[in-house]
Amino acid sequence: MQKNNIVFLNLRNNLNYLRQTPNVKNLSSTRTIYNNYIPPYAKDIKVKSYDGFYFVFFMFFYIIIFQFIGVPFKLPLFIILISISLFLIIRGFKRYIIHNILNNTPFSKIHIATYGLDKVKGRFIPFGSQPLKSPISGQDCIYYSISTFYIQSRGSNNNSNYGYYFVDGFDAGIPTLFTDGTGFLAVDLEKAPIVEVRTNIIEIIPNNSQNHKIKILNFNDAKRISDEILQYIKYAANNNIQANLSYIKNYKFIIGNDIIRNLKRYIPDVELKNSIFHNKSGVKISSWNYVNQNHLYLVEQYIPINEDYTIIGGFADTGEMINMKPVKVTVPDMSTGILEVRLSNFYRDEFLIKAVAYITLGIVYLITGILVII
Repeated sequence: MQKNNIVFLNLRNNLNYLRQTPNVKNLSSTRTIYNNYIPPYAKDIKVKSYDGFYFVFFMFFYIIIFQFIGVPFKLPLFIILISISLFLIIRGFKRYIIHNILNNTPFSKIHIATYGLDKVKGRFIPFGSQPLKSPISGQDCIYYSISTFYIQSRGSNNNSNYGYYFVDGFDAGIPTLFTDGTGFLAVDLEKAPIVEVRTNIIEIIPNNSQNHKIKILNFNDAKRISDEILQYIKYAANNNIQANLSYIKNYKFIIGNDIIRNLKRYIPDVELKNSIFHNKSGVKISSWNYVNQNHLYLVEQYIPINEDYTIIGGFADTGEMINMKPVKVTVPDMSTGILEVRLSNFYRDEFLIKAVAYITLGIVYLITGILVII
């Protein structure tokens, strides 16, 4: 079996990285030399984010509330409700506008795509190396991350504590290009704020016997179990093969429904639980008992090479060629700042439904705020 030269990122020794996100997502290993060939006109194009605006927006209203702290309670409550409603309505309209822009933008071909807003469909391919094998699902990919998460239930320690913790993880990637047959793209996965991946969520359950008792009572127990299981998975990863979890003694694994999610977004505990509630194994789970127990999850996220992706943004010429086909590099769109890497089945009704839900909920908060002040 041919081994790949893979560098693993161990997050226990990277505190700055942990402050940004609880899950592993080191993507620099997917870069190629073509990622450095960004033309001067495209270097100053930035990805646009409204997070800073939302932060300033809420801070502004919190300051106002502080100034009026001595007035009757109705005014601060009214301001809070109105600020929340405006936030939700703005976010909903933003989603709706982006949904329309992206759906009305026709698919282009790489060889004619420009630095204006374009949308291309194709697949990732390894560049100068063999594909990676995702260690748990065994799928060919160009990047994967493996991580473990621990949830301490509300029923622990006399109902005094509830916690959600990243435990440990590692990831690997290989240099990659994106192609649709007409040309090649060097995709900046680090810069793109949205990179969708296939995600497998698995719950780790101690398979206790009379002579072997394993309990998950606290974070240290979760860490010890995580180390044992990740050691086995790392061995498979180093040999670029699939790990057979059934060979790991003393544990059983409930495999949840696989999902598509944004690699750049932290994994919330509700996402872990929902996947297990709708697990592939057909195991029926009582929600009441479930939330009153501690849980340890194993999460695999990967970018497959056998599925179509859609890349939305701008595409700048590098002046380079591969097999007489142009090589371009992704940049944010000049007008909207959009740069997204999506699985091709993303543009479905759920995105529009979320926009409507945000707007509707915002209107509810608005009406509530008006009723409070009347």
